[in-house]
Amino acid sequence: MRLLINGLWEKGITSFLVAPSNSYIAQKARDFKAQKIFLENMRGEINILLAFKLAKIVDEYKINILHAHTSHAHTLAFLVKLIARYKPKIVVTRRVDFYPYRGKNLLNILNRIKYIKGADHYIAISNKIKQILIECGIPENKITVVYSGVDPERVSGGNGKLFFLKTYKKSDEIIIGNISYFADHKAHEDLIKATKIVKENGYNVKLFLAGYGEREKFLKKLVKEIGLEKDVIFLGFVENVKDLLAFFDLFVVSSREEGLCSSIIDAFFAGCPVVATDAGGIPELVKNGETGVLVCRGDPFSLANGIMWALENPHLMKEMAERAKEFAYERFTAEKMLEGNLEVYKRLLFS
Repeated sequence: MRLLINGLWEKGITSFLVAPSNSYIAQKARDFKAQKIFLENMRGEINILLAFKLAKIVDEYKINILHAHTSHAHTLAFLVKLIARYKPKIVVTRRVDFYPYRGKNLLNILNRIKYIKGADHYIAISNKIKQILIECGIPENKITVVYSGVDPERVSGGNGKLFFLKTYKKSDEIIIGNISYFADHKAHEDLIKATKIVKENGYNVKLFLAGYGEREKFLKKLVKEIGLEKDVIFLGFVENVKDLLAFFDLFVVSSREEGLCSSIIDAFFAGCPVVATDAGGIPELVKNGETGVLVCRGDPFSLANGIMWALENPHLMKEMAERAKEFAYERFTAEKMLEGNLEVYKRLLFS
């Protein structure tokens, strides 16, 4: 979101940012080049008082577009448009690859109304997500795929030696890495189990997990149970992603669900070879044998086989990493993302 707002600012387009007061965005608010920033208590799916407050802002500044980046924000934007006298267009970015509603209970009926009637246009960050929205009854002409974009300078050209010194890496160790929030759908347990299989097959690997989340205690317990305390390192949150990616020999993603996976794009720009599962939109990034190795999601043995193949074929993995970097520059830069969002805005306002 920061790259989008700051990119719009550089093109002379004013943004107003509304975010939860206890969010990560709130902590980084100074990095956003928005005209006004509203850090609000946004508890609950429906907040009528906040909707009225934002409707007044929409009317005062004649805001043309409300761009919602989460499901809760989508609900709030829908309420604001109902209340405001000045009627903005609603754009919703959808980043997750699960169905927003299924079945006929009351909640799903309300969600269906929200998704069918509560947005003028959807931005899907992958074709997989677009297909899910179509299956939910949203007209195809109301959906545009705009891939997530990354600032290449943030992740390329790192110095892995800094992490060599911090972690006392041995010369013969192969470093497998992952950077992500510890959430269910990321399935870090599959990666930990795959690491166990790889080691049992005689490979001297060490796994580094950068991130945090509610499953950290569970994952550390699993590591202890299967005897990998010395081989799986939890790094916590790492600000310096550039140097960390330069430290990894192989970037591995074990997700069972994934809208797209921007951390893979980071790895592409960093020139780090990738092994990943075929979850969600990942196959739109990792094309097996071209930009990386693709394996079956939810299967530690498949993941382990992919890792071992990569370790046995370092020259081919290097070639894939080079192609992946070219591919990322073609499609997944912040500038490409900005252009795609701007095109949607213009289409809504001037067509």
